[in-house]
Amino acid sequence: MPTFYHCLPIITLFVMFQACHRPEEIKISGKTMGTTWSLRSAQATASMRQLIQSHLDQREAVLSHWQKDSAISRFNESRSSDWQPVPHELISVVELARDIALETDGALDITLAPLIDLWGFGASGPAKSIPTETQIAEAKTRCGWQHLLTRLDPPALKKTLPDLRINVASVTEGFVIDELIALLKQHGLSDFLLEVGGEVAAIGHAPDGKPWRVGIQTPEATTGDSLQTLPLSDLCIATSGNYRHRFAKDAQSYSHLIDPRSGNPIVHPLTSVSVIHTSSALADGYATALMLLGPERGREIADKLGLRVIWILQASETTPSR
Repeated sequence: MPTFYHCLPIITLFVMFQACHRPEEIKISGKTMGTTWSLRSAQATASMRQLIQSHLDQREAVLSHWQKDSAISRFNESRSSDWQPVPHELISVVELARDIALETDGALDITLAPLIDLWGFGASGPAKSIPTETQIAEAKTRCGWQHLLTRLDPPALKKTLPDLRINVASVTEGFVIDELIALLKQHGLSDFLLEVGGEVAAIGHAPDGKPWRVGIQTPEATTGDSLQTLPLSDLCIATSGNYRHRFAKDAQSYSHLIDPRSGNPIVHPLTSVSVIHTSSALADGYATALMLLGPERGREIADKLGLRVIWILQASETTPSR
């Protein structure tokens, strides 16, 4: 998607409501980071739209690699190897991604911008040709999350490679959802459904007093036709997939998800991975990492971490775990 995120989930998460849901339920929505957000709650007020939108706008000014004047863009433009002051939110996101990388064999690497650009999924636009092994090897020399250092007090980032650039899209939506959950609870909401870019937080209960019903929709299905419907309360769900953001060349289809080990798009049979977790940020990052790892190593890591995962493979094979 030629907007803020190139890692939008290929599965649409939507809410299945009772036909007679209470009329006092309020839905508010808006746009952020090249995608949309929405809130459903019987406790919401119209003024909460500005509260949510203002918070998202503030985070976009820090975390968007598409905004030239954002904090992350300024860091990416610099070739200095000195400590560079950044907002503490950026440190939190970078350290979150680093922790997930350490837990997943380095599958989640937020420094793959040279490879993403090389394969035509970055801001520079579609690739004119398939990269050569030499080009891939050269791009890999400018990547590696190990070359990114963080400092908490005062907050700062440091790169040990001058051309290192970061893209935190794989965890940003989940990160801001977790922040908004805390913010909305501070303003008196205990039961609400929050969605940002397809990632969902189901907090408390639906207006009928039961858990929220969240449906997972396959890419080929029409809206409302769910593959599986889940009852969720005080849980978040995030999905990563390889269906929509692809390009075809010489009868070969290439995914936007780049394996940091090979520098090539993933080729395994997984269509998508959905992770259910109490933290939206962790669900978001783990979903991307497991999708990159593939069905075999991904399941091993998921079992080790005790994650609740729904795996969707080609030919509509669906496998829940834990």
